[in-house]
Amino acid sequence: MEVRIHLPRPLLTLGLLAVGLLWWNGILTVHWPTAGVQADGTGGEHPASVIRGARQDIDRERVKQAVLAQREEILRYNLDLLEASALNTKSPEDLEQLRQSRLVLLGILKERTQSEKLLLLSLEQLWDAEGTMYSLSPAPAETVFAWPVAPLLGISAHFEDSAYQKRFGFPHHAIDIPTPQDTPIAAPAGGTVVKVSLNGLGYSYLVLEHEDGLETIYGHVSDSTVKVGDHVVLGQVIGHSGGQPGTLGAGLTTTGPHLHFAVRQDGVLVDPIQYLPTGKELGIRK
Repeated sequence: MEVRIHLPRPLLTLGLLAVGLLWWNGILTVHWPTAGVQADGTGGEHPASVIRGARQDIDRERVKQAVLAQREEILRYNLDLLEASALNTKSPEDLEQLRQSRLVLLGILKERTQSEKLLLLSLEQLWDAEGTMYSLSPAPAETVFAWPVAPLLGISAHFEDSAYQKRFGFPHHAIDIPTPQDTPIAAPAGGTVVKVSLNGLGYSYLVLEHEDGLETIYGHVSDSTVKVGDHVVLGQVIGHSGGQPGTLGAGLTTTGPHLHFAVRQDGVLVDPIQYLPTGKELGIRK
């Protein structure tokens, strides 16, 4: 496969990558600023911000290569999910949908270039939804949100779930809540719709903005019942869940029908469980 990369400013780009690689391997030491992004006095970005950007580019390139290396495993896992679903359903409509989805995935699997392109596109759409800041630190323990879908089947993938990363090749900055395809998604609190991104067979998602610097992200959605700028109230339906391989909004890195639910606090992705009701009645603990 031939890969062509356009570098509009090749010397600057290669220089930044070199600096990033030196830092990554411990040859170059960088003293990070304690504040946010700073200017360099001439109106440009602070060098530390530029190096962080270069490091992120390097990290993401590694993730892309890891995902592509698992291309066939990921797609065959999707097919296995469809086969398991077919054994559990008796509805003619569901069986026909499963048949159509299986044909889509088989077509993608046979065409390597197409499958790699769609995998990377799903990954870029996921990153676009998440933003660029990650944190392993726990969120405040106070309950803020209601569950957007009922966790009747528990959690299938947790925040920073090692099994998820092993399967797909990249970290999981959310929780996956198993739920039937096209389950209504309820706003977990009042807020404003700040993004609706419906991407066909790619990864579709919604983003709500709440008070106190909180945002919630809803991934693998099959549709949206709201638009950007809408104000929503607690419990209002904002869209429907998806995740069934080969269906609208699922993308290629899905674990079957579920809602991918993420929380950002002041721009940093944190564990959503810290914001949700838990207990014996739900079978979920913090």
